[in-house]
Amino acid sequence: MAFRILCLDGGGIRGIMPARILQKVEERLGSPLKNHFDLIAGTSTGSILAIGIGLGKSPEELLNLYMNKGLDIFPYQSIFSFKRLPIILKYGPSAPKFSNEGLMAVLQGEYGEKKFSDITPDPDKLMDSLKILIPSYDTIRRNPVIFKSWRHDLWYANVPLWEICLSSASAPTYFPAHRITPSNGEEYSLIDGGVCANNPVACAVAEAIKLLRQHSGQFTGDFIKPIKVISIGTGDPASPIPWKKVRGWGLVQWGLRIADVFMDAPPDIHRYVAEQIIGGTDTDREKRYLRLQLPLKDPLLAMDDARQANLEGILKETDAYINQVEVQKKLEKLLADW
Repeated sequence: MAFRILCLDGGGIRGIMPARILQKVEERLGSPLKNHFDLIAGTSTGSILAIGIGLGKSPEELLNLYMNKGLDIFPYQSIFSFKRLPIILKYGPSAPKFSNEGLMAVLQGEYGEKKFSDITPDPDKLMDSLKILIPSYDTIRRNPVIFKSWRHDLWYANVPLWEICLSSASAPTYFPAHRITPSNGEEYSLIDGGVCANNPVACAVAEAIKLLRQHSGQFTGDFIKPIKVISIGTGDPASPIPWKKVRGWGLVQWGLRIADVFMDAPPDIHRYVAEQIIGGTDTDREKRYLRLQLPLKDPLLAMDDARQANLEGILKETDAYINQVEVQKKLEKLLADW
């Protein structure tokens, strides 16, 4: 049987896109998603979805989380909102756009004090268990942190899942960095995994290869063949930034757009790496790898616009995309012998 991977991009409130698409996937599979994957990787908003699925939540429940709690996480749009005053008083004029109190409360309410052991309870039965992978980035060591649900021997084993999500979703300029001081006495300053792997597919495929090697004892290319991947994005910018506009940008202009740019560029790099590793002809690859990513135009691209009208607009675009005949055919081909 194939080693089945689900990858979920970061993208803030646009996590409703993969949530909606996963509704269609679950309908096609006919039973809870957690029963159909060996590894689920999620970055930032994707981490919230990945952990939710790992705990047995349905895509509908996760979609409702965004629809009903989005304004608790992103309570305003303008950085000049009076609601932003408390975080300015705390951090100064260059403060992040939002406090993380709303996001923290939502995550705690959803996941309580559950830990990775609630998803992958027995590392000795690793290949028979669902595994979760969550990227973040430590600003102290200046290195990525890849949380793995099966590594009960590492420093984050007893960190609650809500903190794992918060660590992966603390996007620079949007939220403060999240500090964790585990029992080993170290300190970690964690920010959004999107700075290194907004699309975690390359991380997931690399980890799958490692796991398959360890399990089979093989060190040839044969272990690559059984890997199958569904990778779901949170919208691809359809509007270019013209050279005449961007050529003169300096610190202020780039500062206002850099979070959007660095969360837009890495997904394509990680997609390219994963596709090259999986290999095969285009026809053959379609049976083993599927990237679902719909084009979006402003203003639907905003990662923090949780107003009802905006969410409904994103869902409308998502439904139109997933119902396209070509997309349906590709999904059917991948899931034919899932």
